[in-house]
Amino acid sequence: MTAHLRLCARIVGCMILVVGWSALPALPAGAQTPGYITAKPDATLRAFGRDAAGKIFSGAYTAVRQQAVLHSQKSIPGFDCPAEPKIALAEIIPYPLKAGVVSWIERFFVACTPRTVRNFLLVLETEQPTVVELLPGTTNADPRLQRDASIGAGAAVEKKVPEGCQRRFVTETQLVSKLQRGVPWQERWHYDLCGAKAEVELTFTPSEASGTTWAAKLIE
Repeated sequence: MTAHLRLCARIVGCMILVVGWSALPALPAGAQTPGYITAKPDATLRAFGRDAAGKIFSGAYTAVRQQAVLHSQKSIPGFDCPAEPKIALAEIIPYPLKAGVVSWIERFFVACTPRTVRNFLLVLETEQPTVVELLPGTTNADPRLQRDASIGAGAAVEKKVPEGCQRRFVTETQLVSKLQRGVPWQERWHYDLCGAKAEVELTFTPSEASGTTWAAKLIE
C-alpha cells in the first residue's frame, strides 16, 4: 500500500449537504478567479464564508496546486504528461476534518495521455495549505472508506504481483454505477505492479446504522 492510498471525498455526500440552501453569498468584490479554476463556488461559500472562499477561488494557492499536480504526474506510472500540462480545477468540495479548520477536496482534470483526474485534500492551518494526494480518478469513497477498502483491494491483487515487486500504484479509479443516496455503488480500481496490470471491482454498500461496507473482487 502506497502513499496514494490516503484518499478522496464522497462527492455525492458533500453535494447532498448543500441542497435546499438559499440566499447564497457572493465572493468578495474584486476577487479574481484564475482561468484554470472552473469549479463553482456555491458549496465553498456556504461552508466557509465569503472571505475564505474568496481566497480559495483566487490565485493565492496556485503555486501549491501546481506543485501537487507536478508531483502526482511524476509519481503515478502509465501516463505521458508534458512538463507543464494544462489543468482544470473542476471541483472544490468542502470536507471538514475538525472544528475551526478549513479543509476541502480539489479535483483536477490534467491533459496527459490518456487524460487523467487527480485529487487532493487541502488543509488550511497556516498561511498556505497542507496538501495530501488522494487516489486518482473518479472514486466516490471518502478518505476513511478508501483507506479501509484499499487493504482489501491490495489483498485482491496480491497474486498478480510479480516476484520481488515492491512498487504498487493505484493509477486510476472509475465510478461505474449511478449514484443514489443509500444505494450500493460500484467502482473499478486499476493497479500498476512494477509494470504488471491488475483491476479490482469494489462494491460499496451504505447503511445508516453501520456506515459503508465494501467488497473487493479481482477482475480476471
